[in-house]
Amino acid sequence: MTRESVLLLLLKYMGYINGRVMFQKLLFLLEKNYHIITGYDFIPFKYGPYCQALQKDLHRLNDYGYIDHEELTKNDNEILHRYQLTEIGEQQLLENEIPHIYDQVVQDICYDFKNYSVRQLVEYVYENYPEYTVHSEIIEQFKPKPKQEEFTSADMLLNHKPIIVPSFVNWLDEEINKATKRLGISNEPLERKVDDLEVDDLIIEMLYIAYEDIMAKTQEVSTQLMVENYSEAGEINNKCYFIMDIMDKLLGSLQEGDVIGLYTEFANTRTNLQMLEELIALHRASLHSDLVRLLFEFIEDVRYLLDSIDHIVYL
Repeated sequence: MTRESVLLLLLKYMGYINGRVMFQKLLFLLEKNYHIITGYDFIPFKYGPYCQALQKDLHRLNDYGYIDHEELTKNDNEILHRYQLTEIGEQQLLENEIPHIYDQVVQDICYDFKNYSVRQLVEYVYENYPEYTVHSEIIEQFKPKPKQEEFTSADMLLNHKPIIVPSFVNWLDEEINKATKRLGISNEPLERKVDDLEVDDLIIEMLYIAYEDIMAKTQEVSTQLMVENYSEAGEINNKCYFIMDIMDKLLGSLQEGDVIGLYTEFANTRTNLQMLEELIALHRASLHSDLVRLLFEFIEDVRYLLDSIDHIVYL
């Protein structure tokens, strides 16, 4: 597959690319993150990884009429170079046999980075490939973030309970009660009372396996929140882990046959899920679409586990 075909394929799935820097970084990540051979060799330069051959190929593709190069003047009089695929370029792609792996991987990188601004993309490259920033003229604009291993793991958070002081617990209980009344959620989530609760150990074990799967998704949510450095990260992250903490207590109540504890944790879980949905709705405009999708998957998984427990209790 030719270098030019890689560029045309990238423009096909991106729709358009604003700026030479963004074009350079996307091609660089195709090589580094997705292990696709593009035919371009990158060196550390003024704005990070750079390949002069890429710029020459863009000029040539524009001369052939395969791409459209437009110069836009921004508010600060800076020139923005916008690239788009033309009908002739689309025809050229159709006439070339594109390997399926290239087509799929280019779709993947476009899906992953399409909503990134130039600054976010440069920041991502600088954090993950610092060896390409040694000649950067803008390195001071990008403050380093903590590496992933510096974050506290979910297991550590859950194993060091209690992690909140009693005064906060009391305040939180009051907030949950207020939210429960405001949202019209019943304090007795189960449809009828259970006087004698006894569940088979094998079923309990299966429920804990499901719980661990959801916990893995919680850790994935936490990682995305921290990597993207969202200002809302702490609030959303704490809410997700608090829900999983309640679910852990709920499963413990089920295992011990504690009917009152089961009722209480059911209500708390449902209330906090509703509160998490409100948080997502409040901050949705600033959250990456992949993260929003992951958060809603987390909510659906927790609700499915709740429904499963509800069903098992009444069998």
